[in-house]
Parts: sequence; C-alpha cells; structure tokens
Amino acid sequence: MKSKFWTSDKIVSIVAIAISLFTLFIFVKQTNIIEEQSKLSVLPYLMLDSSDNGAKKTFSIDLENYGVGPAIIESRVIHYKNKTYDMEFHEFLRDYVPEMDSIHIINFTTLHLGVAIPASSRRNVLIVGGDEYSYKAFLKILERLRSEGFDFEIQYKSIYDDRWKISSEALRPSEIE
Repeated sequence: MKSKFWTSDKIVSIVAIAISLFTLFIFVKQTNIIEEQSKLSVLPYLMLDSSDNGAKKTFSIDLENYGVGPAIIESRVIHYKNKTYDMEFHEFLRDYVPEMDSIHIINFTTLHLGVAIPASSRRNVLIVGGDEYSYKAFLKILERLRSEGFDFEIQYKSIYDDRWKISSEALRPSEIE
C-alpha cells in the first residue's frame, strides 16, 4: 500500500512553521519601529538664532535646541580668509578683529566640546552692545566679516550618535553620514 505524502502531521507541522516565520517577521518589524521611535524621541535640532534689538542697542547670537533630545557638541569651527580656527566665537573676535577692543561685550558663553544643550533650551553665544557706538560698530563688523568669507560650522550628535552640522551656509541642520 502506498503511503500519502500529505499526512495530517506534515500539514500541521508546515502550518506551525509558517506561523512561526510570520510571527518572527512581525517581531523584527515591531523591533525596528520601536528602535526608530526611540531615536526620534531624543532627536536634537539645533539652530543658530540672532536677535537685533535696536531699542536696547544690543545684538545677540544664541544656539537653540528646538528638538526633543539633547544636542551634544562635537566640534565648532570658524572659517575666515581661507583659514580654519577651532575656538570660541568671542575669542575669535577678540584675537582676529582689532576693532572689537572698543566694543562692549555684554555676555558670552563658551561652547566646549562635549557640552549637551538640553531639549527646548537656548545657550547664549554672545551679546554685544548696550550703547549706540558698540551696537552700530558691531553690526558693521559682522557685515565686513561676511563679505570677507566668514563662516562657522558646529557639529553635534544625539545620544544615539546620530550626527548633524549647522553652518552659516545652511538654513537648517544637515545630517552627517
């Protein structure tokens, strides 16, 4: 007598394997979705904001994190006249712009490597002015620096080591591969 190939045991086994493979596929898909959600829940989004307050005669530059996670500073570089400077903005102004000696700097903050800027917070980089002369002179200096090729670049990362950079060339952060 010839035995049947498709016995009930084989059919049940094949169905069980198919269900297991489908469950594994769903599990992997859900894990990827959860991982992506986890990354998005701590996504930083740094922007450089400048504020020109003519009434108070001040000009301020702030680094603001519009994201939902901390932005960890990895590098800050200034490009000027085909040279690169790895230094704070106020130090660059003091060391390479002689006219800054007579301009009043109200406040400045350092931006050390490794500093984390929390979500929805702002870090003041520089406030200049307070009087008519300092305010107008600094605005002229900024215009001159821009015309002479002044550029900056700040690279930062999330806690998952995703990396971005902002610069005076781009209006928004760009991801670093």
